[in-house]
Amino acid sequence: MTCSQTSQCILTTVGCFIYDFQTLLTGIVAIGVAIVAGIPVWKQLKDTNLQTRISHRETLATLMRDALARFGKVETAMREPLSMADRLTFYPDGEPMEIDAEGAHQLEQAFHGVLDWYLVILADTEHADIEARKLELRSAIEKLVSTLSDAHWADHNSQQDEDHNFSNEEWAEIEARCAAAKIEASSRVSKVSKAYRALTDAHEAWVLSLRCQIAKLDRKIVSA
Repeated sequence: MTCSQTSQCILTTVGCFIYDFQTLLTGIVAIGVAIVAGIPVWKQLKDTNLQTRISHRETLATLMRDALARFGKVETAMREPLSMADRLTFYPDGEPMEIDAEGAHQLEQAFHGVLDWYLVILADTEHADIEARKLELRSAIEKLVSTLSDAHWADHNSQQDEDHNFSNEEWAEIEARCAAAKIEASSRVSKVSKAYRALTDAHEAWVLSLRCQIAKLDRKIVSA
């Protein structure tokens, strides 16, 4: 190989090295620029995620406050009717007691429409498990009211008057149903109480779930 060829080879090698080095530097600079440019984007994304979590937390907190306030009204509305029902259909030792006509009438008035604002007007507005328990309570209350109506009807109406003209057979059936309803009332009250407890449990479970979700979000927000 001649000196000229050797020099040309060296120059070519040096040129390639310089080109590769320049390419490397360009790549490093490009990466650096991308990182620097990406910092605001990453920060913006982080801020967006934080804001989303804060917004979600506020939504859950509102749901929990509304649920607690709403069920507080339910508890207030049910307290006296349930207490009255217990006094009129059970002895102090817990044994079922036959209700009398006057008690049946009073209890019917106490339960009639007592939770319509919640069980009817606000139907299908809450968690599925709560809605299922609301349906059960609504059905139990309706059956109790119907039984109480039967329990006092014969005592407060006549076989024959301006509005009624029952045959002896029909009136005997009404009186028999009235007597049976007075005994049945205690079991109807028990079913209402059971359905109400189930609704209370479902509500408490839902509130606990909301509290846990809020606490989890709080930890993420603090660590952000």
